[in-house]
Amino acid sequence: MLQPELKRYTEANRAAWNEVMPKHQLAAKEKWDTLFSQPSYVSLADHEVKLLLQIGLKGKNVAHLCCNNGVELMSLKNLGADTCVGFDISDEAIKEASERATLCGIDCQFVRSDIYEIDAVYSNRFDIVYISAGCLGWMPDLRFLFEKAAALLTKDGVIFIHEIHPFSEMLPFDNSKTSDTLRIIEPYFKEEPYIEKGGLDYVGNSEYDAATTQYWFIHTISNILMGMINNRIRVEHFSEYEIDISAGHHQIETMKAGIPLSFILIGKRIN
Repeated sequence: MLQPELKRYTEANRAAWNEVMPKHQLAAKEKWDTLFSQPSYVSLADHEVKLLLQIGLKGKNVAHLCCNNGVELMSLKNLGADTCVGFDISDEAIKEASERATLCGIDCQFVRSDIYEIDAVYSNRFDIVYISAGCLGWMPDLRFLFEKAAALLTKDGVIFIHEIHPFSEMLPFDNSKTSDTLRIIEPYFKEEPYIEKGGLDYVGNSEYDAATTQYWFIHTISNILMGMINNRIRVEHFSEYEIDISAGHHQIETMKAGIPLSFILIGKRIN
């Protein structure tokens, strides 16, 4: 059973995501439905696709942790992956993803689950565990996250992470009132989560008074690497990019200031 403290965080974030998903859908659902109605449509960035194809995606079984509305997992399916299963804590996200997969005829399965509580029936079933932008920040315990991820993998399976760079968490977001975009305003090392009641609508950029509280955790690069290493996942690739995938630092990306805004980390399970 999940520790009560972890469950308190994850259930609060579940409520926050269920609250905001209808706003995301209002802004973007029709767009995604239209795009994925096109045969073989892929929403992923070119540099990410290149690395995915290098490690071998065709015919592989893929689990996507924190799959949200399913567009990334459906992209992996359209790139040639075999069995594709997405897991997300949000009821509303899973409902949208399932409906889109059915509408567009894309064979993906979507499962509503706390990532820490994924059923053991899925253990040792996937060649690739895929983690995309914004997943790690909702996870209060990285060691446990990578323990769960490693358990999903087959022998020699791979974890592929395309995430927001923690360095960027120190800088103002686009909607900040400060004019000094490159000024460091937050610490890099932060043990306690940010506790927020603001909205999560980075898709439609609407303002709303949230009825829920959300918890966002800052994990350093070293914490991420050690989370993998301590679960017998050998790091095989690490690259950093000036590309914003947070939907919050577009101004810094445009400035070309030489700031790391995202990264790709690939690790292989050691048996």
